Amino acid sequence: MPAAVKSPVPDSVILDGLKFAVRVSSRRRTVGITVDRDGALLLHVPEGAEWARVESWTRSKCHWVRDKLAEKDLLLSRQPRREFVSGEGFDYLGRRYRLKVTGEVWGVHFNGGRIRMHPSVAHGPDPAAAMAAWYRERARLWLPSRLRPWRARMALHPAGVHVRDLGHRWGSLGSGGRLNLHWAIMQLPPPVVDYVLVHELAHLAAGDHSPEFWDLVRVVMPDFERRRERLAFLGGQVWLG
Repeated sequence: MPAAVKSPVPDSVILDGLKFAVRVSSRRRTVGITVDRDGALLLHVPEGAEWARVESWTRSKCHWVRDKLAEKDLLLSRQPRREFVSGEGFDYLGRRYRLKVTGEVWGVHFNGGRIRMHPSVAHGPDPAAAMAAWYRERARLWLPSRLRPWRARMALHPAGVHVRDLGHRWGSLGSGGRLNLHWAIMQLPPPVVDYVLVHELAHLAAGDHSPEFWDLVRVVMPDFERRRERLAFLGGQVWLG
C-alpha cells in the first residue's frame, strides 16, 4: 500500500472568512496564532506538521481570533492624531510633554521639560518624520543600558539592537539573532518597555510562545502578565507617526 501523501503547507490560507499568513518554523513544537496590532493574522506551524490537523485546529480557534480582532479594532480606533503646534502633547517614557515650536533650537530637542522643534521643521514638509527620528535617536541612546541587566539575568545576548519602524509590532527577532525594536516604545513607561525587551530576548531561546517561553519570561519578570496587559491598553494610545 502506498504511503499517504501529506498535504503541502500553503503560504496563506482563508478559514471561515479569516485570512492567515502561514509561517513554518523548525524551532516551533506547537501550532500558534499571532494577532498583530494592525489585525494581521499569522499562523505559526512546526516543521513537518500535518496540514489537515493544523487546519482543523485553526478552525477551532476562529471564534477566539474574532474576539481578539474586536479588541484590536477598539484599540486602533483610539489611535491619536498629533499636530505640530506649541502646546501639543507628546509622550516620552510614560510622561506627557508639551511641544514648543521655537527658533531657539535647530531640529528637535528635549530640554527644560519641553520637546522643542524649530519652526522650519514644524511647518516643513514632514514634521512627523522629524519627530520619529527624534524618538529613534533617544531610543538608540537609552535602550542599550536598559537592556543590559536583562541580558545578564537571562544569559541571552542578541547579535545587535536596531531601532526601526516596525509598523504595528513592538519588536521582532531578526536573522542572526538581531533584536529589532520599534522607536515608538520610547513613549511607553519604562516598566512596560522592560516587558518588550524581556519578551524579545526570550525569543533567542524559544522561537514560539510555548509554555517554555512563558516560563522563561516569568522567571525574570514574575509580574509580566500585568505589564503585558498594560502594554495592550497603552498600545492603542501610542503615536505611530
